[in-house]
Amino acid sequence: MLSSLRRRRFHKRNTLYKKNIPGDMLFVVTQGRGILCVDNQAIPIKPNQTYYLLGSKPIEVMLESEFIEFYVLVIRRVTFAKKKGSWHYVNAATNSSLFQTGKLQLKHEKQHLESIEQLHEECRYKSVKDPSIQLKFQSLIQAMPEEVPEPLELEDASKGIDQSITYMYKHFNHKIKLDTLSDIAGLTPTSYSRSFKKAKKISPVEYLNHIRIDFSKELLQRSDPSIKDISTAVGFGNEFYFSRMFKNSLGISPTMYIKRKQLKVAVASCFRYKDCLRDLGVEDTYELNGYRHLELGVEENKRLTQVQLEGLRNYRPELIIADYRHLPLYDQLKLIAPTVMVDYSMDWRAYYVRIAELVGREKEAQQTFSQLELRLKITRDALMDTIGHQSVSLIRLYSRRIRVQGLVDHPLSHLLYSELGLKPGSCVPLNERTKEFAVDGMPTFDTDYLLIDKRLTAQEETNLYANVLKGSTWDAMKAVQNNQVRVIPNWISMSWAPSGQNQILDHLLQWHA
Repeated sequence: MLSSLRRRRFHKRNTLYKKNIPGDMLFVVTQGRGILCVDNQAIPIKPNQTYYLLGSKPIEVMLESEFIEFYVLVIRRVTFAKKKGSWHYVNAATNSSLFQTGKLQLKHEKQHLESIEQLHEECRYKSVKDPSIQLKFQSLIQAMPEEVPEPLELEDASKGIDQSITYMYKHFNHKIKLDTLSDIAGLTPTSYSRSFKKAKKISPVEYLNHIRIDFSKELLQRSDPSIKDISTAVGFGNEFYFSRMFKNSLGISPTMYIKRKQLKVAVASCFRYKDCLRDLGVEDTYELNGYRHLELGVEENKRLTQVQLEGLRNYRPELIIADYRHLPLYDQLKLIAPTVMVDYSMDWRAYYVRIAELVGREKEAQQTFSQLELRLKITRDALMDTIGHQSVSLIRLYSRRIRVQGLVDHPLSHLLYSELGLKPGSCVPLNERTKEFAVDGMPTFDTDYLLIDKRLTAQEETNLYANVLKGSTWDAMKAVQNNQVRVIPNWISMSWAPSGQNQILDHLLQWHA
């Protein structure tokens, strides 16, 4: 029987996850990569794969990605018996399990994942004890043995590399030779290095250094840390080499990492980094936003940037956090203060966790995620009552064109269509971030609700909106005819920070009310 079904998201920590699981479980990964260690067996973790774990066995998880998302289906084994005409069940005394520990080789992994997602969706509205939930779970379990072929052996090189990585995690604080790792993998040193880099995109030495750096972060947060002692404790030995490797990895030195909570911080960002810092409890910051306004021209944009750079100098920050759009300014920024360029990603949570680490607010970030998850559930349930299965589309008005927000590759798209479960209109591109139309070629958007991001920053855009309203296509839209058009503020930008996401949820709940 299904005991519980949960969806979880864990971000990378500085130590191994070590856990005794509550019972036999199906562990279904949707995002993220790493290694699962059970009984000294290294099992690679990859998206869209299912693993069966026994409750009696402790597990260790080593994350290679910044986070992992997964479903956990805890299984309770019971025995049914008929007494006095009624059926009863008790916990099963047998130690038999459904499958062997490890990855399940399913032929139809995508369909299997979709079934679990649907089951999780139903569990939000029904108790897990509901007969309909249990019946669907039984159908899922009964179908799996038919799909599971004989266990497929992983390639020797892949198995050996994962075993060598497990060895790295457990012995990183000692000197580790390449010959030792290649022996564990059953390969020659040359073949091992080549196979490792092909599988992990970095060399074994770089991978080992990443492990050591991750563990050093925890030691640096203790009282009165010694850089020299820590470099020795994590296996670097030489403190100068350790400091160089640490800065290459995090963008700041170990000394700065120790005092990161007290640093005077500035940002150079188009992605709401200042809001992210404020959400983390860092109030006093300076923001440089080098966004290029098309209506201002090249020279005027340069002048505005120089004015902001001068303001940044006068602010005298001790650390600057910048996004990829400000890479052309990097040489000027680093002359003002140590500057960390955050890697490009369309996952706002990845940005948020990285910023939180740089200012020592990791716990606050996790609290933010927990609080936002609760608000998402409240809003999702409320919208189900109001909108139900009606479709929603969002458009942005630009000069002489209309842009439709797509289903993928943006925090706002993920919020509306994935986390809140809203149904996209037929005009919403399914595999693109956005799709543009000329005003005179605008189709009749088949959608029940139409959200319009109307930032009238120029007269030309004001005229554009007026022309859109006059067109015959506009009056033919279902959302217009049913008075279900909503003008919204800049949700596209707001969705990059927790406070902005909360404001979007507030707007949606106001419509519900």
